[in-house]
Amino acid sequence: MIQKIRIVGEVAIITADAEFHPLRQLKQLTMELNRMSFSGSVLFDLLAVNGLATNRFSTMSFKNKKFYRETFSVESDVEPSIKRKQDDLAKQDKTFLLGSVLSTAEVERFTH
Repeated sequence: MIQKIRIVGEVAIITADAEFHPLRQLKQLTMELNRMSFSGSVLFDLLAVNGLATNRFSTMSFKNKKFYRETFSVESDVEPSIKRKQDDLAKQDKTFLLGSVLSTAEVERFTH
């Protein structure tokens, strides 16, 4: 099972799955990030809901215990080590991939 929130340095990585779309759960995420005393950049991995499209990743700033929606942007230049780790986590979780919007052919290409 893929961890919903991972903190990597100054970045919180939040991964969507078939039942959890983080951009629709910002209030819940605000509480969770505040419990973690997090402040910084949040990277959303939306592979499960957007597939391998150019809008797979997006970012938003989280400071002073809240999201700054005006900072939202689609992120096309994700740090390679973070993208690689997110890909590896997804590839290891067949249930995650089967619940995603990816077609059978896309899953096959993604995992090989």
